[in-house]
This record gives sequence, structure tokens and C-alpha cells, in this order.
Amino acid sequence: MKEKDSKKTGTFYGVGVGPGDPELITLKALRVLKAAPSIAVPKSREQRKSLALTVVEKAVGLEGKEVFELVLPMTRDKETLERARQEASKEIIERLSEGKDVAFITVGDPLFYSTFSYFVPLVTEGLAGVRVEVVPGVTSVSAAASSAGMPIAKADERVIIVPSIKNTKEIRVLLRGFHTVVLMKISNFMDEILDTIEELGLTERSVFVSRAGWPDQEVVKDIRKLKGRKVDYFSMIIVRPVAEE
Repeated sequence: MKEKDSKKTGTFYGVGVGPGDPELITLKALRVLKAAPSIAVPKSREQRKSLALTVVEKAVGLEGKEVFELVLPMTRDKETLERARQEASKEIIERLSEGKDVAFITVGDPLFYSTFSYFVPLVTEGLAGVRVEVVPGVTSVSAAASSAGMPIAKADERVIIVPSIKNTKEIRVLLRGFHTVVLMKISNFMDEILDTIEELGLTERSVFVSRAGWPDQEVVKDIRKLKGRKVDYFSMIIVRPVAEE
């Protein structure tokens, strides 16, 4: 019998491990992570340890796994980021070419503000015919709403999720046009957001959640207490401008 000249290419998985609580990881994610021999962990140089990897370690364990870090710079420079992603994608492709399945782990959901989205085209272009499978996860928005006991939407209500809000005019437009507004990545504009919400009389219809689903999660329903305080990067404010019926 003729020996095969090529190995079967591994599957590239994007696995959402939820917001931080190991109990919020899905059964499908557990199955994929238990079976995958290689786990790709995106992280910045500034991070001491990946939260996603901590979740996997607690929920699945890392014994017998090859864990490799994809170090990506914390910068908005597109060329620098693209070069770093290109280099990191080579590590993924190398393992897939050897026939190994690679699980790219991400906090929350792989297609919701996740680095995984950038790697899919790089891997598929670099390795023809590779199979890509996405395992969805619980997002930080869902976890925050659950922790705060605040509904995201009812019936035909409109919802908007906005990261890195830049000015109060934009906030006012959003709060007048949607039934629920989720403001993410708010740490650099916190006091302006709080002032605008108070001016519009929506303080009582707002809730602040930091590090949703993590052991040190914080929920603040009287957001006026946050004025002047430096908040964590993983923080958000959910506002329901329309009164509950």
C-alpha cells in the first residue's frame, strides 16, 4: 500500500470561554478544548496571564496540552498590528499543517470584539482548505445584564452596543434613539458619561458593571458614586432610557 504523502490538516477553532466564570463555559467549548492538542492564547506583553487561559485551566485543565502564546502589541497602529498578527498566524498554521487541531481561546465570544476575527482570513489565506469552526460563548454584555438584573431587550425594542464613546453629543443621540444603550470601554470618558446621564434624568435607569463574570466583579446601581473615580478597562454602563411598562 502506498504511504500517504500528506497529513490531514487540523481544524482551526475559535472558542469562546465566556466572561470569566468557569461555570459559564459551554458544553461544546468543553468538548472541543478537551480534544484539542494545541491551545493558542492571544495576549499583550503587558498582561501577566491570560484570563481566557485561567478559565480553561479551571474548567478543563492543561495537562497534556501544548499552550502557545500569541503576543500582540497594545497599539492602534494598523501596520504594527498587522505585522504582529501575520507572525502569530504562522505559529497557528504550522501546527494545523502538522494535522493538529488548534483551539484559539477568547474571553466572551470569538466574533464579538475579539482578536480571533482578524486571524481567520490570515489562516485561511495561508493554509488552503483549512476548516474553521467557531464555538460561541457568553458575552460580557450578557453577563453584566444578568449580574445587574437588567433586561437587554423586550419585544421589538432596539439595542445598541457602543465601545469607546468619544463625546457627550453622541451619547445624547444614542440615549434618545434606542431602548437600551450599552456603553463599553468607558474608562477614559467616565465623568462626562456620568454627567450626561444625570442631565438627561437617566441615573436611576442606569447600572455600572465592572469585570462581569470575574471573581472581583462589581455592580453599582447608584452610578453617581463613581464620579471622579478611575474605573477598570473591563467596565460598562447599561442604560434603559425608556421607563418599564
